[in-house]
Amino acid sequence: MFRWLALSALLATALAGCRGASSSAGRDSTPPASLTALAAQTASAGCTPALPHATGDSNGSISSGGLDRTYILHVPTGYDGSTRVPLVLAFHGFTLNADFMSAYAKLPQAADADEFIAVIPNGTGQPQYWNSSATSDGPDDLGFVRDLLSSVESQLCVDTARVYAAGYSNGGGMAQFVACQLEPQIAAVAVVASTYGSCQPTVPVVAFHGTADPLLPFDGSDQSLGVVGGNLPPVRQALSEWAAGLGCDRLPTISRPTPNVELSTFHNCIGGDGEALLYAVLGGGHTWPGSAFGIDVLGVTTQEIDATQVTWQFFAAHPKAQSAPQPTG
Repeated sequence: MFRWLALSALLATALAGCRGASSSAGRDSTPPASLTALAAQTASAGCTPALPHATGDSNGSISSGGLDRTYILHVPTGYDGSTRVPLVLAFHGFTLNADFMSAYAKLPQAADADEFIAVIPNGTGQPQYWNSSATSDGPDDLGFVRDLLSSVESQLCVDTARVYAAGYSNGGGMAQFVACQLEPQIAAVAVVASTYGSCQPTVPVVAFHGTADPLLPFDGSDQSLGVVGGNLPPVRQALSEWAAGLGCDRLPTISRPTPNVELSTFHNCIGGDGEALLYAVLGGGHTWPGSAFGIDVLGVTTQEIDATQVTWQFFAAHPKAQSAPQPTG
């Protein structure tokens, strides 16, 4: 626990004030035309009346569970209030915050390029964290996310067939928990350097994990990590079990899309091949692949793949197969 706190505190200190520091220069984030077409086919009739909103970043707050909770909302530059737009929830890691997550994953740039709404909530506590196991003495973070989605969907023209959850580290555990508990609302999940084990979602997943992660070991650990979880299963085992829940074969095909990245693709899933993917970064640390900045003590940040770009392409290919009728406004 001490090692986790010390390294995470160093990360938070070193990256303080980093929001907006990253750049999207040279980023080719446009999904292939086939993915864009597939996503477009899932969008229902637009919002009537329209739900206009200023584009760019704004800070929001709502009352939930007796607490004032905060978040960053990024509305893409192409938002017109009438066309339904996908929504991505993005959860920060232990000791970190929404400002960090926004910059670290280059979310504003991605949201503008790929035309999705980014909602980046803050956890609670000192240090700040997510109660991804719903412990009784912790905050009701699930209730907060439920209230947050309801609030955002009442203000913006959201395509409810394309609501996704992503998270880093402890935030990855929260993204999984949200997918388990709000499964009818969440179409797919992306997790980076994540904890596993609090539940087993039944939605498609794309995962990224460094094989040299110093905080959440790729091969698992039996050490206690306090609020971020207890024993850690091996990452390949966790993804195999997730894939099995999707009806996939438990043994994937492993390929090498770049020299230092192994891609595990699970086959024969109910929804087809590729419902569960694992990108293992060989020698990678407790880091977000493709981030413009990193901290040496947390290990290597690969630039061979961009987790944000790959995540969006995965999300675009995985809208909800069936969804409830869209609200009209």
